[in-house]
Amino acid sequence: MAKKKSPARLSIYLHDPAVRRQAKITAAKQDLSVSEYCLRAIIAQLTEDGERPVAEGRATPLEAAVETARRFQAETFRGRVFSVSSAYLIREARKSRGLR
Repeated sequence: MAKKKSPARLSIYLHDPAVRRQAKITAAKQDLSVSEYCLRAIIAQLTEDGERPVAEGRATPLEAAVETARRFQAETFRGRVFSVSSAYLIREARKSRGLR
């Protein structure tokens, strides 16, 4: 029988009380512990920095799709921004197909 690994402990010092308070509030809004919220933030940053492949670890299909879309956007548009909103483009596409 494989021995279950216990999680490694990492201490994070938040010197700014406003940051600590906002992290607690945001975690609570998402029904997460502060530890889980911080873990997700670290994983997201590692993935964004290219230090952790999306498929590795516990990335959900949604997280993988979002990361793929971000990479596509960065590679395709190279920082350029559309002058119209995506909502406008969607409305126009629906009109052209006869949808509301």
